[in-house]
Amino acid sequence: MKVKYFKTAAVAACLSSSAAFGFNLDVFGWFQKDNSIESMIEYVPADTALFVGGVSNKELVTSSDELMAQYKDSGNAEIISELLESLPPSKGLDFVNWLVKDYYDVAYQGGMALFQHYGLDVEGARAMYLDGVFPVTRIALENEETFLALVKQAAQETDVQLGSQTIGEQTLTTVELVNKDNVELMLGFMIKDKVLTVAVMSQKESKAAQEQRFALAKPAKAMAVESWKNDGESYNFLAASHGYIHLQNIANAILDENSRAHKQVKALVGDDLPELSAAQMQCKTDIDNIVSGVPRVVFGANSYDVQGDDISLEFSYALEIKNANILGELNKLSGFIPSYLNADNDLTLGVGLGVSSDAVSPVLTSLWRQFTKAEFNCEPLLKMQADLREQNPAALSVFTSMAQGLSGVSLGIFDLEKDEGSPVGVKYDAIATITSEKPDVLAALAGQYIPMLRGVQIPTDGSTVNLADKGLPIDAFVGIKGKHLVAYTGEKSKQVAEQLATEEVTQNGMVAIAMDSTRLSDLVLNIGKLSAQMGNDCTDLYTVSTVLTGLPFTLNIREGFNDKGYEGSWSMHLKDLAEFKNIRRKDLLNSFKVEYLDEQCNWIDTGVETFNEDGTGTFVDQDESNSCNVFESRFDWSHFVGVISESEAETKFRDSCANEWVQQEGVDFSCQILTAKNNVFYCLQDDGDYKALYRYTQQ
Repeated sequence: MKVKYFKTAAVAACLSSSAAFGFNLDVFGWFQKDNSIESMIEYVPADTALFVGGVSNKELVTSSDELMAQYKDSGNAEIISELLESLPPSKGLDFVNWLVKDYYDVAYQGGMALFQHYGLDVEGARAMYLDGVFPVTRIALENEETFLALVKQAAQETDVQLGSQTIGEQTLTTVELVNKDNVELMLGFMIKDKVLTVAVMSQKESKAAQEQRFALAKPAKAMAVESWKNDGESYNFLAASHGYIHLQNIANAILDENSRAHKQVKALVGDDLPELSAAQMQCKTDIDNIVSGVPRVVFGANSYDVQGDDISLEFSYALEIKNANILGELNKLSGFIPSYLNADNDLTLGVGLGVSSDAVSPVLTSLWRQFTKAEFNCEPLLKMQADLREQNPAALSVFTSMAQGLSGVSLGIFDLEKDEGSPVGVKYDAIATITSEKPDVLAALAGQYIPMLRGVQIPTDGSTVNLADKGLPIDAFVGIKGKHLVAYTGEKSKQVAEQLATEEVTQNGMVAIAMDSTRLSDLVLNIGKLSAQMGNDCTDLYTVSTVLTGLPFTLNIREGFNDKGYEGSWSMHLKDLAEFKNIRRKDLLNSFKVEYLDEQCNWIDTGVETFNEDGTGTFVDQDESNSCNVFESRFDWSHFVGVISESEAETKFRDSCANEWVQQEGVDFSCQILTAKNNVFYCLQDDGDYKALYRYTQQ
């Protein structure tokens, strides 16, 4: 492509997060003001591929003030600036960079300070969407003059020449983003009727297209105004934020040469855009019919709460399925998820899969028949039909009959720790369950096919048998609790097993995941140490453990089919966010004790590394008595998006203080910063053939 369009997308995204800015002729309020979400939706084209809308309120704006206080010197602005600086330089990016820094200079003062700084309406709406391929952001304002002053300041301090043109009798202010290969892309911003509109535009577009982009003219077919509200009610979304990705519109944009998106890209890249093939044109109708059955992915926040350094957040998403016959069949697959995977019961990691084994074969057979009998003109789909006709899914009944009545399996891990008193050196607390209408039959099968259960008579009266009595080196119990075949070890798992005895089996889901990152970090670390004792390298496991401790959280995920489609919900609780730290370049301007993790999970001192302001650095290591340096290296260094890179090293080495220095060939080095707390950060070197984890402690 002649134009790096993703550069424009990056700019638009940064402006959306930092707020957007603009001029307005209507500064005296001569026209009727209407900045509601309903009014904004009237200007959203119905063929948009993406829409996200929301309405703020004072309580929401001020709820995260304590959290936003951490933005002061957080380094977030520096990270975004580094990303922008990696793009080809332009005055437009300088302008955006100024806005990003300005945002973080104010953000730590709290939500109300931000809204007042930019003149935003604390009770106003906002909408982000795609007009063809061009991003558009609209946001309600309270004080237009505040925006005007900010734009002038940004332009003046970045030496950016603001352009101006008239569209639909309104003044549009522009900043040049791309001017290359006869293609010019501009970022335009305009305020009208108390609404700021920011959008990317091309000089090759008609005035009519630009008027629609900046909400001066309604599209020929607009998004239904009531659809956003209906989504909120149907999926229990907060009005603060929810939206959708429209899969059918995306398919149409790709396969229809007359779509606005296709024409816009064609105008931008010209002959570099390949023409649609005859096969693609032939498949358009068939693909459109298929995608119309799964037209959208909807998503949004369901709840949000901030208490000090902690955040609780619930959000959900759904793949809508409009084909009633298909959805009816898929709903039959839902199985059982035990309640312990959702409870706050010190679970470290839990996974559940609920599938009705009795439904698998008939459901797949029904779907197979529907697809193989469908009428297609598309050659690839016709070939797929022919291939599937030769594969009768009814054969699956042979295998599913062995799991007759099965509706779910789960695994829960509460703890794993070193225990010198245990024959295996480890103490476990974990449970595994299989849910079935006939758990006694399942128990009999398990006794035949699972080696450790061979010869074991599993009780059917609710009692358990200890496999330690059968030669297993730990206390592990197996039994039938209600409709569940369970195996467990440990006190917490025993309690769960007893609860399952009375738990009703219903079709309540397909996937469940529960996780506590802090507990899981400890668990992974313990596994790494045990693995090291058996001669394995623990670098990978310790790396995972380190990442998990970087941002403590608990997570619960539930997914499954319902009357709308396939829906998933996530419930997260982020803890102690004040301790989370981004390492910036200025944080590295110091001396650090450096250690690396050996194969046995021991930290080995390697020396002291110093990073200087001028981009040079040194690494030195002393002899065992700390009498003198026996290794010295001088290098150039840089820091970009969490990666430390060192090059042009000049290195020398000697065996002892009495020996002469020997020059060595310098080796380039880079590592990815994983997590940081207080005065310590971890950095992973991964060159493909070699991997090492380092711990840097500030001197």
